[in-house]
Amino acid sequence: MTSDPSINSSVKSSKENHTDLTAEQVATYLKKHPEFFVDRDNLLAEITLPHESGKAISLLERQVKILRERTIESRHTLNTLLENAKYNDQLFNVTRALIIALLMEDEVAQIASATEANLCTQPGIDACSVILFQADHLKNVEHARQESAEFLQQSFPTLLRDRRTQCRAIDRETAAFLFPHGGTIRSAALCPIGRERMLGVLAIGNKAQEYFNSDLDTMFLDFIGEVLESVIVRKII
Repeated sequence: MTSDPSINSSVKSSKENHTDLTAEQVATYLKKHPEFFVDRDNLLAEITLPHESGKAISLLERQVKILRERTIESRHTLNTLLENAKYNDQLFNVTRALIIALLMEDEVAQIASATEANLCTQPGIDACSVILFQADHLKNVEHARQESAEFLQQSFPTLLRDRRTQCRAIDRETAAFLFPHGGTIRSAALCPIGRERMLGVLAIGNKAQEYFNSDLDTMFLDFIGEVLESVIVRKII
């Protein structure tokens, strides 16, 4: 008996066109049709998923678990945003109070004292010093602390060159120079006062060795340094 070539061709074509669905195709379809399981309770009841403990759980249990995890993650994200907002609000208040205090002072020594007194009340700051570099052309700097830049050049060789805030652990000798009355200070942030012409440094210290480190965001300190430059330069030049 001779088979019909057209039938054989149709069967062959059907076999060639039949392919198994991949997991990706199934996932794509379900994403496009999230209502697929509506009115398919029997199918839902047959679906099980592996659990971390080794036993299988239902799809509904897995969904509840995922939603709970996402809720916890969202809560953590919200808490982080609230903490950042609180921190930024605190920085704004500190900056505002400091600027107002500086604008009320007439002498450089008073400006330095107001800066140190204001910043030392802030969390994380155990000591603060405004150090101006000695220069013959400066005026109205009586009673303000003036030091040679030589010690800082030796202890912070890139500070005067790069004129960027540096944060790091410091030894006892450096701590004694920066903060003569600051007690045991083990880390410090040094912010240049002046960019084009460096007038001095604002030094801030903490008793913890790792508190001021190279990963710390220095935007706030950079801004304070610019404010000090603007206020001081009008008094000494």
